[in-house]
Amino acid sequence: MAYLQGIEFSNGTIEFDVRGKDVQQQSFVGVAFHGVDGTTYDAIYFRPFNFKTEDPARRKRAVQYISHPTYTWQKLRAEHPGEYEQPVSPVPDPNAWFHVRVIVAAPKVSVFVDKAKEPSLVVNQLSDRHKGRVGLWVGNNSGGDFANLKIVPRE
Repeated sequence: MAYLQGIEFSNGTIEFDVRGKDVQQQSFVGVAFHGVDGTTYDAIYFRPFNFKTEDPARRKRAVQYISHPTYTWQKLRAEHPGEYEQPVSPVPDPNAWFHVRVIVAAPKVSVFVDKAKEPSLVVNQLSDRHKGRVGLWVGNNSGGDFANLKIVPRE
């Protein structure tokens, strides 16, 4: 995770372009928000290797919400299957840049991909944090490219 210096975020919109890879279990890219440190944060992340897979179970796991340290993807998948991870629409090229818009209106978090009018994922935050740091997030020691980050606080 790479936290942005001097940014405290509560509610609003986080937009960015991101590129991962179509390599199974080796590309996890997203954004953390309401962060405290490297272990306590909420995040939205993508599994590009699941975008166009022929396995329908994996395709349903393309975008994920987590709230560390308590609500890991493993815990959420086991206790709330299909609630905190969803397929992505429209489906981007898993090796190309795609645009992400995350709208945080606590407790609701909505995730839009590219120019979609409908969100790919809508969840209620599981943490009780209402503000914190924002950071670029990668998982499982994967790489990822990020560009055009824009943070717009809600007035």
